[in-house]
Amino acid sequence: MDYGEKNIGLAYCDALGLTVQPMPSMPNCGTANLLKKLRAIIHTLHIQQIVLGIPFKMDGTRGDAALRMEQFMEELKASLKIPISGVDELLSTVEAMEFWRSMNKKRQKKYQTVDSLAAALILERFLKEN
Repeated sequence: MDYGEKNIGLAYCDALGLTVQPMPSMPNCGTANLLKKLRAIIHTLHIQQIVLGIPFKMDGTRGDAALRMEQFMEELKASLKIPISGVDELLSTVEAMEFWRSMNKKRQKKYQTVDSLAAALILERFLKEN
């Protein structure tokens, strides 16, 4: 998950962690709405774990944004009752923007925003590290 103030990017992988697929992003309409949608996605896709991008600083330290995201991660853990991990999302949006620009308009429309591509990169990073 690439959590943003305006949009939330989502991606998922197969049970073996081999293929990552971005999903259409969704507007951020608050935590209650997000939890409702996440529960439906977890049920439908049989999600076993959530990976949340944590915005560390360029030097690898935690700033205010990372601390807020870690607090949000704890809220998700308490509400969703599945494992939730954080992974450094450093430059994932920049990488996603480069890929987004190379897409044709039809593919861009499918994902709605670049956020789900960033979520896919975050998930790929997590899978490589674990």
